Amino acid sequence: MEKHSEPHHRLCTSQCLEAFMKCIKEQESLEQQGAKRELRFPDMAAALDWLREHKSEVALGTVVVVAGVAFSLAVAPAGLLVLSPI
Repeated sequence: MEKHSEPHHRLCTSQCLEAFMKCIKEQESLEQQGAKRELRFPDMAAALDWLREHKSEVALGTVVVVAGVAFSLAVAPAGLLVLSPI
């Protein structure tokens, strides 16, 4: 399926959006239950390596501390997983 084609757009706005919204609701539920996690790393390289290997396991909003600086795990508009300074 060609990216940005009409069939691709229909698939993304139905199945992908549905899965994304389900994930968001689950994350909100976890936050309300106080289940936020915190990850600590000595430097940014270690943090990025770990996140690349475990991206399916981490929750949005997880606090990531790198060398004493706190970041929050977020999704950029392009769908990229990013560390956003708190």
